[in-house]
Amino acid sequence: MTPDEWLADFEAKTAELQRNAAKFRRNLESAGTTVTSEDKSVTVTVASNGALLDLKIEGDTELSARIMELTRTAREQAASNVLGEFRQVVGSHVNELDTDVSVPAPPAPQQKKVEQLEEDLSETTVYRKESW
Repeated sequence: MTPDEWLADFEAKTAELQRNAAKFRRNLESAGTTVTSEDKSVTVTVASNGALLDLKIEGDTELSARIMELTRTAREQAASNVLGEFRQVVGSHVNELDTDVSVPAPPAPQQKKVEQLEEDLSETTVYRKESW
């Protein structure tokens, strides 16, 4: 095999891997699901990574909203914990790394109206890096 043939073969394999990776990402992004209980009293929506995106409890929207708020807070705190551990591992080299991780501060405890909590969280995540 000549160097030109090897390079052409390598480029073809790389292009195929890129196509497969893009297809995998599209499929992964749509792999979340919504499940409703038999009696239709509870509906849960999760992302492909299992993160709770939405919860509906028939007849108790206030409880659903409180659970979703706590879930968001817990996810943010968990991401912050992971980022803290990561920073300890890499130490002084943290500024040399190309990371775009940002973890919002946990919200101050306050009463929120249910209408404010009913938002689409499907694109809100601290675990996804858009450039992947």
